[in-house]
Amino acid sequence: MDILATPQRLRLVAILFASTLLGTALAAPQTTLLLLPLAVGAVGALLAYEVPAFSCAVLIMTFGLGVDVHISLLTHAAGPSGPEGESSLGSAIAKVVPFAVAGVLILRYGVARAINWPFFAFTLVAGISIAVLPMGHISSNTEMVRSFVGSTAPFALAFALAPRAVWTVLCRGVVLVPILSTLGGMLTHIAGIYPAFDDRGRFQGLHSPPFLAGFCTTAIFAATLEYLRGFRMRWLILGGLDLAILLTTQARTPTAVVGIFLLLVFFASGRDVFPLKRKVDLVMGGLVPGTIVIGPAIAYALERFVSQGDSLSGRDILWSYFTDAIAQRPLLGYGLGAGKLVVNPYDQVIKYIGSVAPHNEYLRLTVEGGVIGCAMIFLAILLWIWVGTRDTPPAERLVMRAAILGVLFHSAFDNTLIATTGVIQFIWFSAALARGRMEMPARGSYGAHYAASRGRAMSSAGAKAISQASRA
Repeated sequence: MDILATPQRLRLVAILFASTLLGTALAAPQTTLLLLPLAVGAVGALLAYEVPAFSCAVLIMTFGLGVDVHISLLTHAAGPSGPEGESSLGSAIAKVVPFAVAGVLILRYGVARAINWPFFAFTLVAGISIAVLPMGHISSNTEMVRSFVGSTAPFALAFALAPRAVWTVLCRGVVLVPILSTLGGMLTHIAGIYPAFDDRGRFQGLHSPPFLAGFCTTAIFAATLEYLRGFRMRWLILGGLDLAILLTTQARTPTAVVGIFLLLVFFASGRDVFPLKRKVDLVMGGLVPGTIVIGPAIAYALERFVSQGDSLSGRDILWSYFTDAIAQRPLLGYGLGAGKLVVNPYDQVIKYIGSVAPHNEYLRLTVEGGVIGCAMIFLAILLWIWVGTRDTPPAERLVMRAAILGVLFHSAFDNTLIATTGVIQFIWFSAALARGRMEMPARGSYGAHYAASRGRAMSSAGAKAISQASRA
């Protein structure tokens, strides 16, 4: 048992910090100025340890406010392609945050016992890469380490234990990421700091249209899960806002993924997850007015959907570079980190497209880890979700399995694992899995517990009916 409660500890730390800072400032003003950033960082670390929800909120705001994009812009690291390049420094800082939060949670609560299959799959591919890199003559050990850190950042939180309240903050916080980006984008647009629309008229908030769309996809997954857990209207409204934002980005593949996901949840859910009455109420009472409200966003999205048709926006041109590289080293690839180095950035065609990323994780990971490595990573992710939800509550099981199927489809057309959108997506998966495990009863599966509870409720209702009949 703690000697001092958390609020008391926080007050004590604040008093000691203020006293020490004041004394140092009086004794050595110049030294105080030099040490101030370090002192503030130390207090922030203590606060994150004492109030884990604070570190989760920082994580959500880091991605919601596009910290990675704007650091890159400030340091001129984004290059001519703009923030979509998600370049170096900003991206590195954003991907360190999940490791920092995981470290804080592990220090305070310990390590989770559930196996982190995706992290271990990437570790194995990185180990193979050490032998493969010299033979591939494309990437280096430094690039491999950078890619390994970036690839495993989305799965770092899966190692940590934490109370249910912490996981709930993360599960619900991701719903707000696109909304934060939208509100911030409107303010920066009005102030003339950062445009809310890109040069093609697509809404981007504080990010770029593809990145904002990726965050919207995860937000809709999360809002759907929260709605099915209690059928509260606020999650329906927030999910509708995220859907409207997604449509204004005019991103076709994320919109298709969300459509597939929602159809799976609607038609594959049983009465224990999504009762028929709730479905009818949603269609009759929510679909028509909701369509009217977001009608302008739908019309805005259709403008690009119709004009682009079946165009792949240059992806098919990029894919040919990767398929050629795969044909030369199909089994083990060129090593982790080689995916972005296969394409010559100075090629005139590549300059015109404006990207060296294939927007296809199957091709990228097959270049890096070969057919063996790519299959290993995606099977590990699928196993992680499918087995991890086996005994979780029915709503978690349905939503997360439908979501991972959507992610597997999305991975054929976007950077779903290496981009910061993937970080927030798999943080949500990690948090939802952890919360679901904590809500499992101590003995037996959730299904058995649910059936027993349902049986008791029906028995109680039957007894009540018999009692009323006897009184009559």
